Amino acid sequence: MSLSSETISLSGSSSIHGVYKGMSRDSAVFTPINDVQRKRQYRIGLNLFNKKPEKGISYLVDKGFLQHTPQAVAKFLLSRRGLSRQMIGEYLGNCQKDFNRDVLDCVVDEMDFADLELDEALRKFQSQIRVQGEAQKVERLIEAFSQRYCICNPSVVHQFNHPDTIFILAFAIIMLNTDLHNPNIKRERKMKQDNFVENLKGVDAGGDIPREILVGIYERISKTELKTGPDHVTQVAKVEKNIVGNKPVLSLPHRRLVCYCRLYEIHDPNKREKLGLHQREIFLFNDILVVTKILAKKKHVVTYSFRQAFSLLGMQVLLFETSHYQYGVRLTTMIDNKVLMTFNAPNAHDREKFVQDLRECILEVNEMENLRIGELMRQQSNMSVGNYNTLSTSDIHQANGGPVNRSFDDSAKDRHALGADSALKRTALSNSLRDITEATGKRGRRNSAGSLDSNMIPSGRPEPSMKRSGSEQDTARTSLRHSNSSLFSGLFSRKHKSTSKASMTSVKSDVSVGSTTSSNSSSEA
Repeated sequence: MSLSSETISLSGSSSIHGVYKGMSRDSAVFTPINDVQRKRQYRIGLNLFNKKPEKGISYLVDKGFLQHTPQAVAKFLLSRRGLSRQMIGEYLGNCQKDFNRDVLDCVVDEMDFADLELDEALRKFQSQIRVQGEAQKVERLIEAFSQRYCICNPSVVHQFNHPDTIFILAFAIIMLNTDLHNPNIKRERKMKQDNFVENLKGVDAGGDIPREILVGIYERISKTELKTGPDHVTQVAKVEKNIVGNKPVLSLPHRRLVCYCRLYEIHDPNKREKLGLHQREIFLFNDILVVTKILAKKKHVVTYSFRQAFSLLGMQVLLFETSHYQYGVRLTTMIDNKVLMTFNAPNAHDREKFVQDLRECILEVNEMENLRIGELMRQQSNMSVGNYNTLSTSDIHQANGGPVNRSFDDSAKDRHALGADSALKRTALSNSLRDITEATGKRGRRNSAGSLDSNMIPSGRPEPSMKRSGSEQDTARTSLRHSNSSLFSGLFSRKHKSTSKASMTSVKSDVSVGSTTSSNSSSEA
């Protein structure tokens, strides 16, 4: 059966939706979309989000699944399954776009941190959003959390000399969590309670945070790791852990497990083989098919030996029946009809369900590839138009065979552009969490090129009040805005010599919430 065929029998009603393509109503072309295609479009939107969040949101808005408002996007991120919590954090931590900032504010506004200890509120926040990556993104997420925590707990804020202390302490909790629960750090090198208390001296606008607060935080974090909630990636990670051999990386943000089934590999369809020979365990993901064999069985764990993996892009599925194999399935390539693998299913029902899921995944992958190619073609077209429009007089003169006269100003512009590019690269290098642990200097905040809000004018920090009106939430957010990516440059630098190097090397390499993630089934049609 051809991949382009739409005669595949899929579950779902046959009601018809309409999609208009075109810029005007008069020139629009009406294309009917059935429920199966509509569900496929939704999954494609989720896949795009889990690869490039901005593109996924744009696609879902264009297809009518989502309204382009901060409130609607925030609700979508918090309530929909099939979204990678890592990519949710990437999207919300994008401080370059005002819309993303507004979405993040709406997300935290949906969370209630009232009467919670700071670390417990942070645990609740990070169960929804994975906090990791560049310093600017991490700071942006913790900043939004801190603002919301201050609004929910005004009495707690008054315990400190300045509301920014909440932000500093929240960031320190993340670093402590990574230090204590990173398996790459030896036990004797992990942060001790006294080190944690000592390193936070003077952070409260020159004053000290009460020791009992810091000791309570340390004991709770030491006992229970901060972890991001389960998503579809953790389910894939569990499967990957049980497959041994030279397998490809399976646990990626965009990959989800579709189904698992048992088939029997066939080497020659015209030759009868012993029943049950060449048993294979098949794991079908939304973009790849993994073939395994059972290696060992224990009480509650099955280990699989990796055999082969096939990309679904350009794959065809053919059904056949011979006197020896009644429920045959052959996988081939679309381009040259090369046979990839041949199976026989145990019964008609298993074959029907497997082929149904596999063909739908193939259509999904092919449509995503068409989107990718279309975007590349548009980019090349725009680049061609842009290059033509930016041709200078000297370029045109040279193209016509004339001499090229370059003035001193032209050379100066080139040097200026090269310098700007170098400066951008240096700035980008300073945006990693290495700056947080390696930089030296005072704890006081300062402006820097790699800071979160380096393009904003710093405002004064008003004292928090006990009563806040509905319009004061923005004021509370503004009061915690800060502008330095080296805020914690010396926060953990005073650690005992025997514990500093190894633990902080781990912290600076990946300040993420939890070293493990739990599992959950993903697909939402």
